[in-house]
Amino acid sequence: MEFLLITAIVIALISIYKRYAPLNGVECVPEDQMVQSNVIVDLRPYNDSTVKRYSPFQHIPYAYLKRFYKELPKENIHVIASDQVDLKLGIRFLKSKGYQVNKMTLLQQPQAGIVKLKKCGGY
Repeated sequence: MEFLLITAIVIALISIYKRYAPLNGVECVPEDQMVQSNVIVDLRPYNDSTVKRYSPFQHIPYAYLKRFYKELPKENIHVIASDQVDLKLGIRFLKSKGYQVNKMTLLQQPQAGIVKLKKCGGY
């Protein structure tokens, strides 16, 4: 019984780490300072209202990343997402497959009454 409890706690801690721990070696670029780099991968869902139909980004939602990651070049990838969890999980997945992710941006929808802060990825 104790073994099952310890196993469940370890699995929960690993899941929390993958979702919320900071990423090392990836530069966080604020939305207003984002420039066109080599490859920009957009992890936002298809039905997100902020996704433009014809954008210069490679649009692969996080849910489809495991299926289409082989279509990406291996170096200098800039990842953007609208959710912090999708952003971190996507970057960790790409790094585990040998891709070089060097920049990330968190895009969020503007909301009434919220002032945009001059920090990375934030409102």
